[in-house]
Amino acid sequence: MVSVALGAGCTGTLYRTDGSGVAPGSPGGGGSNSGSPPATPAIAAMADEYFPGTAAAAPPKRLVRLSRTQLDLTAKALLPTLALASARTALPADPLQTNYEYADNLSFNPANFTPFASWVDAIAANVKAAPQSVVDCAASGNGTACLADKAKAFVRTAFRGTPTDAQLTRFADFFTSSVAAVGLPSATADLVDVTLTSPGFAYRDEVLADASGLLQPAQHLQQITYTLADAPPETIGLSSVTPSDYLASAAATQKTIDQVLASPEARDKLMRFFLAWLEVKEPDQFGLAASVFPEFTPAVAAAVVDETKAFLTRQLGKAAPKMTDLTETTQSLVSSAEAFLYGVQAPTAPTLLDLDPAQRLGVFTLPAVIASHSGPTTTRLVKRGVFFVRKVMCVPLGQPPQGVDTTLPTTTGATERQRIESVTTQSPCSGCHAVINPFGFMQENFDAIGRWRTTDNGQPIDPSISVDFLDEGPVTTSSPVEALRTFTHSWRFQQCFARQLFRFYTGRDETSGDDPVLHQMLVDFANGGEDIVAMLRALASASTFSRRAEVQ
Repeated sequence: MVSVALGAGCTGTLYRTDGSGVAPGSPGGGGSNSGSPPATPAIAAMADEYFPGTAAAAPPKRLVRLSRTQLDLTAKALLPTLALASARTALPADPLQTNYEYADNLSFNPANFTPFASWVDAIAANVKAAPQSVVDCAASGNGTACLADKAKAFVRTAFRGTPTDAQLTRFADFFTSSVAAVGLPSATADLVDVTLTSPGFAYRDEVLADASGLLQPAQHLQQITYTLADAPPETIGLSSVTPSDYLASAAATQKTIDQVLASPEARDKLMRFFLAWLEVKEPDQFGLAASVFPEFTPAVAAAVVDETKAFLTRQLGKAAPKMTDLTETTQSLVSSAEAFLYGVQAPTAPTLLDLDPAQRLGVFTLPAVIASHSGPTTTRLVKRGVFFVRKVMCVPLGQPPQGVDTTLPTTTGATERQRIESVTTQSPCSGCHAVINPFGFMQENFDAIGRWRTTDNGQPIDPSISVDFLDEGPVTTSSPVEALRTFTHSWRFQQCFARQLFRFYTGRDETSGDDPVLHQMLVDFANGGEDIVAMLRALASASTFSRRAEVQ
């Protein structure tokens, strides 16, 4: 086990192990049914170190409010012929946890319920103008039986297969009575209004389980489609009405998982994961001082974010995207607005360029990623380092010791590295910064907006680092590209990626009961040449994925 002595407020080991891991070569304690080949002893042993628990535990039951993206896709699947306003635009953003939409942060409150109700009102108004988009009983002369059947079908789909017969009857009775009282257009609009503002639409149920804790088929199917693609079954070409058809056997369930993973919506969610994991800011959120970086205009900010999204779309669009597709490439789609950041001639249109391999290596060297962790007036190397420690390598890190002044001295003629080293090489700062600083220093060649540079404040930049906390052994290098390549090939990076993927997709932190599935995710990733989709397949195939336990 690799350990590091951390300073006050920062005590801990780089990873935990209690010696209780599964035997080398095992598939991870039964955490997955993904059918992956057995791990090599070396891979299994390292997975044991990071995820030693063998007792898989089902997560607690919960109701999960749909995120804004999920609301959009669900409403679109329910009303495919109508032009609908976006919930992402209509509703305020939910609170984030480590830049992710955690399930316990998704709720209704005075700040977002009124916008949500207004969003539903706008949808209902569209329905009133075209009631046949929901209920088309013209052939029966709008007979009561047809109206009731259509209302039940709409609610059953809106609630994604979970309503009881009694609920369906109540909605149908409400609708047929309203048709008689106010006419078909208004009654249909009212049906949509009360349906979309009901918990059955706005929330996803992870509560209805049998005595063994297994979710009912409708909940299990939703768990697959929303977890992997932020979408209801209908978006993927499945039916909420007959969920058992897709879960009848282990083979059928695996086929369903693979169908969802192959969907465009699943790849879109994967891109959202990377943007959230990398904490890429929106163009109006960078906060870089115009007085210091006047060239970083709103147009440039928009261009670098667009470049990152285009990069992710291109690399993740492959049939089986690998992590190396994102971390090892030296190509990117560069536009005229941002060409100066790369020191190249501005192309007339966005062009796929080969970047200098001595300066650029994959997604971590894209200007938008770099600038998202800079500013407002400097490179903020400590901030960059903390991001790598917490989000890229998952090293435990506490808060600065109480009472410690964290401002850097304004030393004339000194690089930012020198200013940082002048205050972080002694106790109580040295413990944490022995881990933080190397990740910041390896990026010092990039200025706050992502340009390559060789001097800072008139002094030559020193990007050299030396670390001894990787499983692979000590590393010393003066090449930022080599440092980045080493870190992203390390076991610590790979296990952290498993954790981050798990947190984003499940909307919660991992517990010891999740060790078997995380073990399998890491094994499948390492065993499959860093196949990202294999990790998601392992997650959705885990024995605990479709089970819930009573809240303790």
